Amino acid sequence: MKAEILAKNIANGSGGHGLKQEILEQIFAQHEDKLDDLCYTFQKVISLSGSDYFSTQDISIGEPQSSDFTKWHHIDSKHDASWGFSKKDAGCYVYGYFPLSEPEGPADFLSDEVIYIGESRAVSRNCMLGRRTDFKGTIRNERLSPYGCGTAFKNNYKIEDLDNCYQAYLPMHSSLVKSYEMSLLLEYYKKYNRVPLCNPDNDLRRVKLLLGQIH
Repeated sequence: MKAEILAKNIANGSGGHGLKQEILEQIFAQHEDKLDDLCYTFQKVISLSGSDYFSTQDISIGEPQSSDFTKWHHIDSKHDASWGFSKKDAGCYVYGYFPLSEPEGPADFLSDEVIYIGESRAVSRNCMLGRRTDFKGTIRNERLSPYGCGTAFKNNYKIEDLDNCYQAYLPMHSSLVKSYEMSLLLEYYKKYNRVPLCNPDNDLRRVKLLLGQIH
């Protein structure tokens, strides 16, 4: 019965794409006593890392290194080819707040100045640079729909503090983005026992779930 119900649910959820319900049911029937655990595992994967892990390609990543990032670019700097990636590239990025001096060298995602760790996979919105536009627009009241980390910045800083903000980038294949972002957040949490100031509470919850600190 469980195999039949799960096969039906997946077939309906896929919109008719992929394996037919009958084939799915045959596969699930061989492991019917494990289907509840299987569903729980899949749900955890989706909630923590999205759907990218449902792939037969190896998308494992190594431990994040600060040297992987570009150098810091001022929040209002114009993108050009020297940045090392195109406007359509997916990837992870960090925002830093430097009120005393301009940062130098590759960005260190574990520095005290980091206020946000994020990712973007949406090519339709200029990916990482599109998120920068949303961030600035929210702070400067140029967006009708507020952007989360921009709102968090406004709650903790003055609008003019945006002039001391910089962004650094780590372009990569879109299938790696979500898992790499989680690795960055994990390393940051291990150092500071928190997520960056402008990251949402849900990111903290995701990290604690992955570490088994909450259930």
